[in-house]
Amino acid sequence: MAEPTFLGAKVLLLEHDVVQYPRLLEFCEALGLVCVPCAARDAMDALAQHKDLAGALLAEDLPCDAPDSLKLAIALHRQRPELPIFLRRTSGRPLTADESRAATHPWATEDMQALHAHIDRSLFGLRYPTVLVRGILDLTLSALRSMFPNAEVEAEPPYVVHDRIIYGQVSTLIALESTWCRGYMMLQTEEGALRQGMAQGMGSEGVGGDLGFRELNNLLGETTNLIWGAFKNRYIPPRAFANQQTQVPIVINHEQKYISFGSQDPQLCIRYQLSDPRRPRQRPLIIVQRFIFNLLFEAEAFTEFAQPAAVAAATGELELF
Repeated sequence: MAEPTFLGAKVLLLEHDVVQYPRLLEFCEALGLVCVPCAARDAMDALAQHKDLAGALLAEDLPCDAPDSLKLAIALHRQRPELPIFLRRTSGRPLTADESRAATHPWATEDMQALHAHIDRSLFGLRYPTVLVRGILDLTLSALRSMFPNAEVEAEPPYVVHDRIIYGQVSTLIALESTWCRGYMMLQTEEGALRQGMAQGMGSEGVGGDLGFRELNNLLGETTNLIWGAFKNRYIPPRAFANQQTQVPIVINHEQKYISFGSQDPQLCIRYQLSDPRRPRQRPLIIVQRFIFNLLFEAEAFTEFAQPAAVAAATGELELF
């Protein structure tokens, strides 16, 4: 498999200053942050369009309907409170209680070290070893190509997200538990795109046609189980279990397409594109994979467990900051 390019996270960039804008672009590129630039009037639309954000960079003096951008910060926070907002302060006035709750990471214009510290602490709270990320890519690509043998399957660069918005209409959830991790893996996709891909023959011979939602649910469930089995065989030793048996409620709001696992830690996210080689212009089927280690994640314990493979592959570790 080709060497993957790891991206850190995706952030909204709400900046207008001709000096600060290119400076922040360069800063984000150096940290592996993918910027989504937009004006104040487009901020809420951008929020609705992008379901996999990690945060927002917001200038206090961004041109808005109000004297400053703090009302916009409050609106962004009300819509997606899990996203940290990094507010570039341009005034010395104290923030109100509502503004402080929204703009949790204020920083002075010239203090890039403070911004770096905020991002390091809030966006990249977990360190994912490179050998683990590469292994997940390898076993998932193998499973997807097995379930969809007539599709071309490619993985986009992995990244981390703070968003809790579900992609598409069909989702699966399966528990992962080992001596070094406890949490869940999710697969998410659009029902219509999955149905169309199967009808056009991406799946195994004889599997397709006009599938109902139950058949599509079962298909994604089988795919999830296949990936889980490969993950279990590679990363979970026999009879392994975590010492910590704490549980937290999982909250699902179907109306808002929102799911929370009770943790603020960033989630590992990988998007897979399944395309039909006979129809190169057709929009690919997207399957989004998330790993949520909300109950336990010990990178050092994983590294020790995977040490023989890590030495052979000489891959090192991935520092997401």
